[in-house]
Amino acid sequence: MCNDSDKGRDAHICFDMQLAQQDQLRAAENAIAENPENAPTGDIDVVRKLGVDSTSSFEAFGAVLTGKKWQPGRTLRVRHLDGDERIHAKVVQYAKRWEEFANLTFEFGDDSAAEIRISYHHDNRSWSYLGTDALTIDPDKETMHYGWLKPTTSEEEFRRVIVHEFGHAIGMIHEQSHPEISIKWDKPAVYRRYEKQGWSKAQVDSNVFFKYSKLVTQFSEYDRSSIMHYPIPPELTTDGVAVGWNTDLSPMDKAFIAKIYPKLPVALDAMGPPGTVDAPPPAQLSPAMGGLMRVRRTWG
Repeated sequence: MCNDSDKGRDAHICFDMQLAQQDQLRAAENAIAENPENAPTGDIDVVRKLGVDSTSSFEAFGAVLTGKKWQPGRTLRVRHLDGDERIHAKVVQYAKRWEEFANLTFEFGDDSAAEIRISYHHDNRSWSYLGTDALTIDPDKETMHYGWLKPTTSEEEFRRVIVHEFGHAIGMIHEQSHPEISIKWDKPAVYRRYEKQGWSKAQVDSNVFFKYSKLVTQFSEYDRSSIMHYPIPPELTTDGVAVGWNTDLSPMDKAFIAKIYPKLPVALDAMGPPGTVDAPPPAQLSPAMGGLMRVRRTWG
């Protein structure tokens, strides 16, 4: 994401927010309780299945929607922890873009049990935890952050940043981490660029150069127009090929999220007045899943 005043020279970029290692198992249990589709398979050839990292003896939970998906039909409560009401209004406006295509609803209010909690203190960073990882964060702490938005920010920048971060909040990963990406990075130039923003070499490696295994991503093909893609100016590639400032959902974004969170058809005669059809409650963790034993199962 870029600062609307710098035209890409000193781009502000969404920062990958990872859970602490000691929270990974609890996050996995929370994800399974939210949606059984997040559970490990228990299959003997598990490394061949979607969402599994073949380089590890553990089933993977730390990558994509496979292990961080909310229950379709879910109402996710959103709370502003601080910030300007004018910016709050923009967040409400642009977060709703996802509702047009995904069977999810964002309910903004002051509920202390809100799943998504947003802070706005200025530190030139924006980020969000991925999907159900938010359930593992202490209820008084932020799960999403906007660190450069101001009332004077352009509409394009509001849309770009807010839609992107809410994409993470429903489980979308960064598109430049797609395993089929073919960007020819000028790595020294990239390190110099992000060093100016206070990033370490390790942070650049994790946020910019990292690519997921084909076994852990659900995207069928790479989408350079995705709202989840970093902008890449030509001076950061060895062949001058760039990725522009994606400002809204791409056609592939829309189709993908509609598949992940499908909207169920409702017969007209079964529909009551607006607001009378409740979303299904979150799924509960089945005792048969074996809790931590199932999460920790290894194959070898």
